[in-house]
Amino acid sequence: MGLPEKPYTQAEVIEKLGEYAKLDADPYSGKLFTVAFESGVEELRKLSHQAFSMFMDKNFLDFTEFRGPIRLEKEVIDIAKSMMNAGEEAVGTFTFGGTESVFLAVKAARDQFFIKKGFQIPEIVMPVTGHPCYEKAAEYMGMNLIRVSINEETLEGDPEAIRAAITENTAMIVGSVPNWPFGTLDPIEEFARIAEENGIWFHVDACVGGFILPLLRKLGEPIPVFDFTIPGVSSISMDPHKFAYSSIGASVVLFRKGFSKMLSQYVNMRWPGYPIVNPGVLSSRSAGPVAATWAALHFLGEQGYLDLARRLLQARNQITDGLIKMGFKIIGRPRSPIVAFTSDEVNLFTLSDALLDKGWYVNPQRGIANMNIPRSIHLTVTPIHDRMATQFLKDLEETKSEVAKVPPSEIEGMAKGFGMIMGMTAGDMDYEAMRQIMGKVEENLALYGPELLKAFGMEDEMPQEMALLNELFDSIPPEIMELLVNYVVIEIFRKGL
Repeated sequence: MGLPEKPYTQAEVIEKLGEYAKLDADPYSGKLFTVAFESGVEELRKLSHQAFSMFMDKNFLDFTEFRGPIRLEKEVIDIAKSMMNAGEEAVGTFTFGGTESVFLAVKAARDQFFIKKGFQIPEIVMPVTGHPCYEKAAEYMGMNLIRVSINEETLEGDPEAIRAAITENTAMIVGSVPNWPFGTLDPIEEFARIAEENGIWFHVDACVGGFILPLLRKLGEPIPVFDFTIPGVSSISMDPHKFAYSSIGASVVLFRKGFSKMLSQYVNMRWPGYPIVNPGVLSSRSAGPVAATWAALHFLGEQGYLDLARRLLQARNQITDGLIKMGFKIIGRPRSPIVAFTSDEVNLFTLSDALLDKGWYVNPQRGIANMNIPRSIHLTVTPIHDRMATQFLKDLEETKSEVAKVPPSEIEGMAKGFGMIMGMTAGDMDYEAMRQIMGKVEENLALYGPELLKAFGMEDEMPQEMALLNELFDSIPPEIMELLVNYVVIEIFRKGL
């Protein structure tokens, strides 16, 4: 498809966009427990859209031409610093998502390691529940990442496992408040103490919790301290597009010291063009997200955010109580907006599909058998769920009863059998095995790729039922599954499925 020979009218453009929009879940419906952080405050949504539009075409790249966004960023950073009890020396950068914030923190930690120890391959150490964006950053920046076991009872980080994994090449330790899969909080003070004793950069991943956990603490929830009052904390990431309810593509990374931010930035004066100064990963970038963030923070203020936090707590507690009454097991201690649950009575992947049939979007999670982490379903609870919790629990109870009557499918056995045939478990692959596999991937995918799409049910469109895929994800070694999914995703976007 190329450019249309005849331009579309405005009405035709809107009509076509409307057709594509119908393919999407409604982020404002309250039926998403996934990556839609909805406050349920319509005035805030309209204001954020307006603020975004006012600054959408202003380019953050050149702050000599567009100075307004710099003022907006400063005030957003100041609010984040206040929430994290940062000192005067602390500085920060507004980024376009938690992954970008993490990249900047990882780069700064890596470069500090190089300054201290020379050019060796640096390592990141973190619990297995840490977000994959650290692996992504490590892959981009020529680092290694070491995932360690967690406390099997609480599913929180294990300080002794962290300590045992430290080597002379450890450049960074990461703790999450909370982690994404289960919403449990790593013991930040203990992690920080270990980092400080060993002279290692310690990053607090508060991308989920940074704008909500301090408010929950003010409401009496038992939230431990995780901010810059802890001496060993080097940097913190926190996302306004989550529980500050800004537009998508808004994050902040804070550094205890200005020199640390210097290590995170990119500056180039070596070419004949304009000076390149990039505080973030991107160069040209719209100022829309920072304007929307500034608008949300100032429109709601502390009182507005506390009111939303109360609604969130009410919804979370109601849902948690309902899950327990239905016989589900809550994973860890639900001290954050995230609740994860498991069950020995029903297949959670099938349950997830059945909930989707009723319009509910939840996240099924594969677990890690050799670490005694079970399959689970993840729910991210937001304020709008206080209106939807009763209906969700009613539908869940009905769905559980229906799924419990369904005998195990052939798919489950086939997937488990395929996993056993592969003869490997997570982490069994070494670099040499992966090198040999990668050498054959391109040729084999050219031959068998279409059959793979057919097996996944993706010849013509994205499947609604994901139980088969989730069974495969849970059974096949992740190193192999990553290659297959990588190919499938390229085809999804190429075909526009």
